Formats: sequence, C-alpha cells, structure tokens
Amino acid sequence: MRINPFIFGFFVLVVFLGTILGFQSAGIWSISGKVSASGETVQPIASDLNSIKGWMTLEQISSAFSVPVPDILAQFELPADTAPETAIKDLETEVFSVTNLRTWLQSRIEPVEPANPPPAATEVFQTINTPAATATPPVEISATAPIATEHIVADKTITGKTTFQQLLDWGVPEETIQKIIGADLPALSTVIKDYVVGKGLEFSGIKTALQVEVDKTK
Repeated sequence: MRINPFIFGFFVLVVFLGTILGFQSAGIWSISGKVSASGETVQPIASDLNSIKGWMTLEQISSAFSVPVPDILAQFELPADTAPETAIKDLETEVFSVTNLRTWLQSRIEPVEPANPPPAATEVFQTINTPAATATPPVEISATAPIATEHIVADKTITGKTTFQQLLDWGVPEETIQKIIGADLPALSTVIKDYVVGKGLEFSGIKTALQVEVDKTK
C-alpha cells in the first residue's frame, strides 16, 4: 500500500510537535532557557560569569554577585530610577552591555595588583644592618665652648675678677678710679676686689661706684 507523501509529512509533523508539547506539559522540556527542566527559574552563578544572560534582570545579577543595583547603574551611567526587574538586554547602551557587565564583575572578583610592589624583605634587612663604620661620628664638644648652664657675665660688668687695666680699657679715667679707691692706682693687673679687701674696704660699695662710671662709657 502506497501512502500519500502529503499525508505522511503531515503525520510526522504532528508526532514531532506532539512530543515537544507533551514534554513541555510534563515540565521536562524548555526551549526558552529561562527555566530548568524542573520548571525553576535559571539564576546566574557567581563562580561562572558566562552564566549571565541578556534576559536576566538587574535584581538577579545583584543577588548572585552581591553587588547593589545602584552601584551597577552608577558604574554604567544608567538612570538611577531603573527598576531592578528590568532585563539587562533592555538596558544596552554604548557603555552598558552584557560583555561589559561581565568584565566589570570580573574586576571586582580579582583585584588588580599594584604597579609598584613593596620592596623585598631583603632590602629592608640591608637597610637595618648598615655597617658600623659608616655611622655618623659623634659631635665633639669643644672644651672652650660655654656650657648652657654657665652664667655668662655681660660686657663691661665689674665682677670679683675685674682688674684695674680692664677699667681703663673700658674708658674709665684714671683720676676717677683714684678718687673712688682713695689712693693711686696699683699695678694695673691687680684684681680690684683683692686690692679693696686688702685695704680693709667694703668691695660692694667700691664696686657700685666704679660700675656707675663704667656705665657712663657705654
């Protein structure tokens, strides 16, 4: 018996479509890729960036990769009021695309290493272990330099070590000195205090009178 080719073709098509519809009704066939064989919605996988599909929503991407939706919108200059339920394929611009989204998420997962790595530990060790021979020698303090706590007498001030020669050098007239001490000048190298005390006079009074004359020369 010969079957009409038209009838045979129609019969094959019915069987084929009937099989697909039957599997879909049973929940074990999906042609959209949005749901699994068990009927569950397919979600992006954090460990697999290629699992991101254009029909997936911003909310799905945010949940899978722990990235706030506002951060995604700000990164790709998308409107801040974009609904989280929007499919990412509907948001494609010159800046935003599925490929660019994958690249950006990859950069968040793997931080870029610094261009200038920190110096090796051996360099630090060499710096610490500098030979003692190169150390800066201690600064020597001159024995003649005045010590900070030493009392420095002001210029042209009579002390217990001032001599008659110093009075003359400061400009005090010889006659004035003789008048104050009540006698001729002794040897000019004589210390005034020693001379006055040796004469039985009070040094403080003589000193004050002589200092007045010294101050006049300043």
